[in-house]
Amino acid sequence: SAAAARPAPAVCLAMAEDGLSQILALLVLDSDGQRLAVKYAATARKELFPTIKQQVAFEKKVISKLPKPSATRNEVDVAVIEDYTVLFQMCNDVVICAVASSSENELVVLQLVEGIFASMSQVTQGSSFLSTGLNKQLVLDNLSDVLFILDEVVDEGIIMETEEEKITARIKMIDETEATNAAQAEQMFQKATQSARQKLLGSLIGSRG
Repeated sequence: SAAAARPAPAVCLAMAEDGLSQILALLVLDSDGQRLAVKYAATARKELFPTIKQQVAFEKKVISKLPKPSATRNEVDVAVIEDYTVLFQMCNDVVICAVASSSENELVVLQLVEGIFASMSQVTQGSSFLSTGLNKQLVLDNLSDVLFILDEVVDEGIIMETEEEKITARIKMIDETEATNAAQAEQMFQKATQSARQKLLGSLIGSRG
């Protein structure tokens, strides 16, 4: 409905008075507007885009209003779409957007978009020797890390981190922890298997005696 498509004045007013930088949505889309990874704040899901259909329609509208991505990395730019401030950065066939209320501090949101773009470029291109920049396939190949970045930078609409070094350090720490846990689990399994074999062997020898 038309009412659902527009920001609720009370919601935007509350955000403006809060003083904290609030993000309604983070969108990682391809050049056709297909979603690769998205994260909507609870407020946006409840008040502004309560259904997937409304979210997808908004994402398509965003792409239709933006210039087409080019092979070179573009700087962060800004657009006003449906009274929302949308800061975006493009590279190849990937578009990264941060959607905020029109009263939001654009400089803070710009730093957020730059941090997300730099972090995604760092974690995705680490798996490619001859990288031509961030692209759709790299995003899909590293989707778990991309989703982790979105979770790390914004928590229920509040900006938590914008520095690429800190974001990628967190990913590295998580990856190392997972690798350590997997190695420990494998070691425990081997010990348990060895113990079971010894018990079985002992029982066989004992039954023969």
